[in-house]
Amino acid sequence: MYLALVLAVAAFFATLVPLLAEQGSRMVQEVPTFYQERREDLRGASSQLLRRIGNNLPEQLDFSLVAGTTRQQAEATGNQESVVSQGVGYLASVSWSLFSFVAVFLIGYFWTLDRDQIVRAGLLVVPIDSRETAQALWDSAEQKVGGYVRGQALLMLSIGVLSGIAFFAIGAPSALIMAVLAGVLEAVPYVGPLIAVVVAALIALAEAPDKLGWVIGASLVIQQIENSILVPRIMGRTVGVNAIVTLLGIAAFGSLLGFVGALLAIPLAAIVQVFLDHWVLHRDAQPMAAIDGRDKTALVRYQAQDLAQDLRERIRSRPSSPDDDEDSFEERIEAVVGDIDQILVQVSTPAAPQAVSAPAGGTF
Repeated sequence: MYLALVLAVAAFFATLVPLLAEQGSRMVQEVPTFYQERREDLRGASSQLLRRIGNNLPEQLDFSLVAGTTRQQAEATGNQESVVSQGVGYLASVSWSLFSFVAVFLIGYFWTLDRDQIVRAGLLVVPIDSRETAQALWDSAEQKVGGYVRGQALLMLSIGVLSGIAFFAIGAPSALIMAVLAGVLEAVPYVGPLIAVVVAALIALAEAPDKLGWVIGASLVIQQIENSILVPRIMGRTVGVNAIVTLLGIAAFGSLLGFVGALLAIPLAAIVQVFLDHWVLHRDAQPMAAIDGRDKTALVRYQAQDLAQDLRERIRSRPSSPDDDEDSFEERIEAVVGDIDQILVQVSTPAAPQAVSAPAGGTF
């Protein structure tokens, strides 16, 4: 399975990389011309502020400006060490990216082989009384994170394919680059799709302004399809993290771990929610009382307490929007169930024998 996956990824990159390189080189050649035209428009604008901005912009936009300056300085001084060090830096960056890419597959492969053994070894560290709980927490967290990763990968692929079909159909320039960017930026929560639309609009404005409206319209339609169809069907309830919790997670993990933390905010928030679910929400405010006996009264008490717990769980996990009338109705039912349980306690408790007092002034 992993060999087939590696071969599929290799074939994917072997097919797309030449096309991406061709479109990228053409875009790099056309962007400076677009920059010059827009700069002249700003310099000739009627607004003094726009003219000042246009006059302060550099005359030329050259992507190789820094590298060319470095190379010219090295040749002028006869010192080639800077060029060599720059080449070594590029080689190290490419090597590290390749190593990281291969390492992800290797870690996934060995985790699939030794997952049960690693989990058992980790559970041995936990006290024996808590191992069942730890196993349940681990399984729940693994299920949520795995569901998120699979769903996010499928979303990225779907958005990339839909964007590619739409951009090629309308004849947009650099359609493949825009489609790949749309798929990759889908991994960034909330702001990624917006950035993809902005980048696609800028590319269309630079290369084919007459396609700008079509590109923006297609991007917005694809985002609407994603929000209304793809996300509910693909992601479903595999993660189930509230939007507010997600935003707080992005802010917290993003400030702690940077861009990587923002990317991992949703699965990390899902793990935190698993622990909160177990230690806070699933801890009953009114724990089931001990029930003695095996008579019908004890059975009814057990069923009443079980019904009360089901009602509390229903109120916590209701997926729909809050409804005051429905909440009030369920709370009244819970109160009635509690009253029934108290009545059953009184019925099942035998009355204490009362002492008989002798009449005043008399004897038995």
